[in-house]
Amino acid sequence: MDQDFEQAADEFITQRINWHRQRESEAANAAYMDLHTRAEGLREALTEEQRLLLRGVENSYRVADGETGDYFYRAGFSDAIRFLFQFGGESGG
Repeated sequence: MDQDFEQAADEFITQRINWHRQRESEAANAAYMDLHTRAEGLREALTEEQRLLLRGVENSYRVADGETGDYFYRAGFSDAIRFLFQFGGESGG
């Protein structure tokens, strides 16, 4: 595989992933806003001790959400690289 092609493919795919990451859908944004609003409502109804438990749940959710997103971005990136390498190898070889 041509090293210049490999580097160009890597840069292109990284740019596309970042572009999509910065432009989440309205549905995804609405879901996060709903979650935030409901968590705030719950927080106001809880005792101080229960709020600590809620904070722990929120922190765990954020970590899980970040790891899930990272997993799917990496999986998509890996699929795209394999596709481009296969395509580039067949057309160039």
